[in-house]
Amino acid sequence: MFNSTMLKVLAILLTVTMTTGFTNDDFNNADTQDEIHTGCDPGYVINQDNTCQTCYSGLYADKSLQQCLECPLNTYSDKAANTNCTECPWGKRTVDKGTRSVDNCVDVCEIPATINSYYEKVETNELLEADRRVVAGEQIILQCIDDEHKVLKTEYSHLIVRCTATFKTITLPNTCVSSKEPAEEELSGLICYDSCYKETSGGKTRFVKLVGGGTVIVDSCPLAECRADEDTCVSVSYTDTFKDIERTHFSCQKSSLFDTEKICTLSGAAEDEIEGCNVERCDTERCNDPDSVKTTSSADRISVTIITVLTTVFATVVNAEI
Repeated sequence: MFNSTMLKVLAILLTVTMTTGFTNDDFNNADTQDEIHTGCDPGYVINQDNTCQTCYSGLYADKSLQQCLECPLNTYSDKAANTNCTECPWGKRTVDKGTRSVDNCVDVCEIPATINSYYEKVETNELLEADRRVVAGEQIILQCIDDEHKVLKTEYSHLIVRCTATFKTITLPNTCVSSKEPAEEELSGLICYDSCYKETSGGKTRFVKLVGGGTVIVDSCPLAECRADEDTCVSVSYTDTFKDIERTHFSCQKSSLFDTEKICTLSGAAEDEIEGCNVERCDTERCNDPDSVKTTSSADRISVTIITVLTTVFATVVNAEI
C-alpha cells in the first residue's frame, strides 16, 4: 500500500504533468512553424533537409513536383529563380532543352530517320540520332552501314552535307546503295549539268543535288557525262506554288522526248504548275548552265500577265474597229 510519503510524491508528479502538458495552442503553433519553415519563395524548391534551393538559369521551378526542371525545347531562362521559361523569338528554335540564353535560339535542322545509314558531326564525329537538332550551317557526314553496322564503301558513304539558315530544314538522303560495283554503262560523250535543282526564294538561292533517292544541298550543280541514249541538255523552270520557290531542274535527256508536259512532270512540277513550266533544250556541252538561268519573281510574273492581257485586249479592240 502507498504510505503518506509516496502519495505526496505521486501528487507532485501529477501536478507537474498537468501544468507542463501540450495544449491546443502548442499544436497549432507547431503546425504554423513547420509550414513557415518548409515554404519557399517562387523560383525555389524544397530540399530533403527542408532548406530552399534556387532553380538556376536554364531551369524553372515546378511547384507541384517541387523540382527544378529543364526549360523545354524552343524556350530559355537566362536568370535564376524562374517559375517558367521564355519562348524563343518567332522562327527560332533551340538545339537542346535547358537553354540559358536567347542567343541560343537559332535556326536549326532536324536529323531525319535513316535506313542502313547514320549521321555524325564532321568536327567531333558525334553520332546523331533521328530527330536530333543541330545548328544551321553545321556540316554533317552520312555513313552507309551494312546489317552488322559496319561502314560500307559506297559513293554515298562519308558524304558531307550542310543545312542552311536560309531554308531552316534539311533534306538528306534516307537510303544508301549497295556496295556492289555498278555495271558499266555506255556514255554519249555529251557533258551537261545533271540531276540538280536551282531553287530561289526571297531573293536567296541554293542548289540541291539528287542523291540516292534523296537530296543534298551543294555549292553548285555538278557536271556529268550523259548516257548513250541521252543527247540533249535540258533545263526545266517552274514555280513551286506550295512553297513559293522558283525552281529549275538541270538534266540530260533524250532529244526524242518532245512532250513538254511529261518533262515538267518528271522534273517535279505539279499538275497546276505545268502551265507555267518552261523547257529549254540545247545540244552543246555545258549549255544548260545554272548561272545563266534567271528566275522570275512573283511581281514579274504578275506584270507579264497584265501586259499579256492588255495586249490581247488592245488587239481585240483594234480588230473590232477594222
